[in-house]
Amino acid sequence: MDYLAHGLWSYGLFHKLKNVKLAVLFGLLPDSMSWLIFAIYKLIVDRRLGEPDLNNIPDWTFTLYDISHSLFVAGACILIVYLILRKFPLYMLSWPIAIIFDLFTHSRDFLPTPFLWPVSDWKFPGISWGNGWFMIGNYSALLLLFVYIIWKKRKGTNTK
Repeated sequence: MDYLAHGLWSYGLFHKLKNVKLAVLFGLLPDSMSWLIFAIYKLIVDRRLGEPDLNNIPDWTFTLYDISHSLFVAGACILIVYLILRKFPLYMLSWPIAIIFDLFTHSRDFLPTPFLWPVSDWKFPGISWGNGWFMIGNYSALLLLFVYIIWKKRKGTNTK
């Protein structure tokens, strides 16, 4: 799934939380920890952005991608935070949700989601989020979700 959609889904699914911004940050975390860091690196080194050639992307980017897209890593981090805070960080669930979205929206041909890393390198044969029909469907679903959220908020304020 694309970066913007991850943020929007995170907001939409966790909009009732007091700390919804943290939910959005954790929903963006998997791609931020790999591709955003790579984009910043590319800006510093090449002084330009653009579609990268997969053969010229440094190995560390893919290592960060593996780590940040692992349900095992996300689960371990959530558990550690729970043990430290002594309460469940509900906003952190947007991280594994983003991984699950990617699991189904990345094909094996281009950046398959390493959701079982480091236990297994098996990848789910998802579909590409870059397909036009998927983008239309995904953003239509997001639009419906946000219309529903706005409707519920307005309905709630009219009854008080």
